[in-house]
Amino acid sequence: MRQLFLDHLARYPKMQLTDLVKLLYQSVFGCGHFVSDPQKTLLRLQQEYSVCPREDGALFEEIGGGFCRLHLGALKKEECSLETVNRLFIHSAAAKTGGKEDLIAGLDLLEEMIAAGELPFSQEEWKGHRSEYEAAGYPAVSHSESYREAYHPAYRVLTDDCRKYWTALCLIEAQMKKQPRTVLAIDGGSGTGKSHLAAFLEQIFPAAVVHMDDFFLQPFQRTAERFSEPGGNLDYERFCQQVVPYLKKDEAFSYEVFDCSCGKIGESRPLPAAPLLILEGVYSQHPLWQDQIDLRLFLTASRQTRLDRILARNGEWMLRRFETEWIPREDLYFDTFGVEQQSVVIDTETFF
Repeated sequence: MRQLFLDHLARYPKMQLTDLVKLLYQSVFGCGHFVSDPQKTLLRLQQEYSVCPREDGALFEEIGGGFCRLHLGALKKEECSLETVNRLFIHSAAAKTGGKEDLIAGLDLLEEMIAAGELPFSQEEWKGHRSEYEAAGYPAVSHSESYREAYHPAYRVLTDDCRKYWTALCLIEAQMKKQPRTVLAIDGGSGTGKSHLAAFLEQIFPAAVVHMDDFFLQPFQRTAERFSEPGGNLDYERFCQQVVPYLKKDEAFSYEVFDCSCGKIGESRPLPAAPLLILEGVYSQHPLWQDQIDLRLFLTASRQTRLDRILARNGEWMLRRFETEWIPREDLYFDTFGVEQQSVVIDTETFF
């Protein structure tokens, strides 16, 4: 947080104490809003966007605590609509935030930095400001008049995943404008964050998600010949029967889920009719249905990062199975069909 304060002050030299406190507050509590009426937040967004000065600066600005600012003046509506930005804001408003103790710790850090001469404010000025702020009950504050006059702030505070997945969001929205039904495939090696991205997109867009893990091979299919086949580590026969016929139909359907706990086909998973259908997981770009995919994403991360994530998620015994069995079969599929080369690549190395 120390470096964040210094960076912002260098970028905005007319910052006052209240602007630093506002930055701290947003890093702890994010939007600081409870959204009761999405239409009203959209209307306010549209009004603010219509009058804010256009700018050529960075679209996003980190503010710490898992949050960022999206600057409206740098936003081009052709890359992402205000409707989608509003949905991102609603998503961010519901995000988990820090608490009062984190805010107080940040105030203590500001006090320490001012005492050390790292920030251009006197200790007397700070003590008076902090005393008034604490007496008011640690509220959200507005930017100072000097800050507003100099920088014309117009932004929305969003969670960092909005920034990290911005490229995907823009591509998806552009594709959805072209047709009533968009099929998105999120492929990539184990531990790259495919499920995380799918869950995030499902909160932003009207979407339905098919998980490729639900099509784990049934026991009778697990032969040496099948395992040697590129893309064979998937029950593609059942996928072709239960999912492929609905890829381009904007209607509800269901498919059966393989239950790994008992090694059998279990309950059916119902999916609603949705303009965005997401195929999430390794083998989602299998050549048997690749001609029906509208947008392809491929997530990457270093091998060590992926293994660390798998270990944290699945434990040591399952990690060994990933290393010796499943990852080599994934790599065979990727290399044989050039999955990464025909996709938009998103590096998730620093995402989690």
